[in-house]
Amino acid sequence: MPWPDFTELTFGYVFLREFEESYVHGGSFPKAPDFISQWDEATKGYDVEIALSDATPVYLQLKRSYVLVQRNAKEIRDGIYSDPNVYRMHLHKNRYYRQHKALQELEAKGNTVLYVTSQVYTSEEFADAYDTACIVSQASALFSPNEIVLPDETQIHHVSFKAADQFGYVYSREPERFERKFVHVDHWLPILRERRLSLDDNRKLLAETVEFFTANLNSGDPLRKLIAEKPIEQKASILGYFLLDAQLTFVKESKT
Repeated sequence: MPWPDFTELTFGYVFLREFEESYVHGGSFPKAPDFISQWDEATKGYDVEIALSDATPVYLQLKRSYVLVQRNAKEIRDGIYSDPNVYRMHLHKNRYYRQHKALQELEAKGNTVLYVTSQVYTSEEFADAYDTACIVSQASALFSPNEIVLPDETQIHHVSFKAADQFGYVYSREPERFERKFVHVDHWLPILRERRLSLDDNRKLLAETVEFFTANLNSGDPLRKLIAEKPIEQKASILGYFLLDAQLTFVKESKT
């Protein structure tokens, strides 16, 4: 049960780069690698109010999936799949799946939240997808946290899927099939754009999200000092990154 021939950091970087360049207004807001430490509209080339207006805030948690290449894998041995090249996206079990439950709650509060995981195996496939700008459309699979319903909080759970399938499985001792909401970019990107909000509504949602993030932080938590005096968009991005390992960006219709 091998990892694919690229690191999770590499996958996350190229996904965010292509996603922002091709699907995010202005191609640069908020720029994931340095958004946390820098806030300079003049040099970044974006305007916050323009980026927030008529846009969809999206939280992305980036993962790398195992690739099942042998027929003795549980999913194939049990008859769920008939051949290899099945992908497994593992969920963090720490503290009774606290992170997964928090992502579900964040989504339930009106935010768009997505797991993004790899669905290619070899470095050659990965390089081809990168060279042809197909990381988002072909090399990545997206899942909504609330479509991944865990049967309990004690077993080890993962999501099993094949690229382009309309369904996946929450796999524990017994597999539970679910229908996927987001299968291909031509399907999920219009849905994201349908969730666009006005500037005022986005700022209100971000303020509520910051309250959600900070609800369980004690008064001396260093994150409180880190976000102090920062704009609400930056507070939401910083807290999402440190508390849920999620990157915040905004999707809207391109003006170009």
